[in-house]
Amino acid sequence: MSNILDNNQPNESGDQSAPKLSIEIVTDDPLPEPAWYDRIRSAVTHATAFRGYSCGEIGVRVSNDAEIRQINARHLAHDYETDVISFAYTDEPPRIEGELVVSLETAQRVAERVGWSVENELLLYVVHGTLHIAGMDDLEDDVRQEMRAAECQVMQSLGIEDIIHYGPDRVDVNIQPSTLLPETRS
Repeated sequence: MSNILDNNQPNESGDQSAPKLSIEIVTDDPLPEPAWYDRIRSAVTHATAFRGYSCGEIGVRVSNDAEIRQINARHLAHDYETDVISFAYTDEPPRIEGELVVSLETAQRVAERVGWSVENELLLYVVHGTLHIAGMDDLEDDVRQEMRAAECQVMQSLGIEDIIHYGPDRVDVNIQPSTLLPETRS
């Protein structure tokens, strides 16, 4: 995945030989705080674990509006900027592989508008994109509510309790996590 030591952390048990989730974070510009790298890594880890994944590779690119607009146009034929774009490559539990791109500029703009921190807004994009890679969708109303509930539960597991007030949709966070896990595949 990466030759940068910070991007190849041992798994929770410290065992370098056991399958693990490798998370590579690339930024077009430095993040405002060095601690944000660990918070992004934690957001990906919590979101994948929430969906039942424990190993694989996820790439996260923190970019700007101009770059995410180009990626959106090139890969999805959408000529506009957006908050997050995700690309799922492998979705075979417990293994997951994919990439996501988030816009720090959009996070700054939206955070100011809704009145919470830029870091929390950016983490919401990371969680949202990771949940997409993990098989969730939000195009239809019925599944959008499930995804919003999953976002809330993952954000709360990161210690961000005010997601209920600042998230994109207010949802019933009492949906049981087991109903959100991917179906068992044979």
